[in-house]
Amino acid sequence: MAQRFQFRLEQVLNLRKQIEDVKVRELAVAKKHLLEIDIALNKHVEKQEEFLKACVELEKNGMVTAEQVMTYFEYKEALSKEEKEFRKRQNDWMLEVERRRREAVKASRQRQLLENLRDKKKRVHAQEVQSEEQKFLDEVSSIAFARRERAKKSVSFS
Repeated sequence: MAQRFQFRLEQVLNLRKQIEDVKVRELAVAKKHLLEIDIALNKHVEKQEEFLKACVELEKNGMVTAEQVMTYFEYKEALSKEEKEFRKRQNDWMLEVERRRREAVKASRQRQLLENLRDKKKRVHAQEVQSEEQKFLDEVSSIAFARRERAKKSVSFS
């Protein structure tokens, strides 16, 4: 009787599946952070545009004091620094997302390699089982044939 298929590296395969799951979750977290930065950056850009529109309106209406101009430039400079910081964080998270994506792809390939090996071993095992079964059936057939032939000979001699 043929043995049940058993893949000796099943535990390693399970470990690789777990590692892949962790890497995919880490990638999702990095993408979430990148999305949060993108949203914050878009809000910041909107805030800058509103500020610039308000300043243009003040200039159109007339009198702007030197103090207001200084405050305007200081605030504009602060907004620019903030935007640069957002852009830097966005770039950092983009790099992090790409790094984690590569790690997830690598983990997936390692898992897939073992799964392919397992599938190949399973096919070989199935062929061996089928071959054993065929040999058994051939042997049963030849025994039955030999018995029938003996029975025919014993009947013809009687």
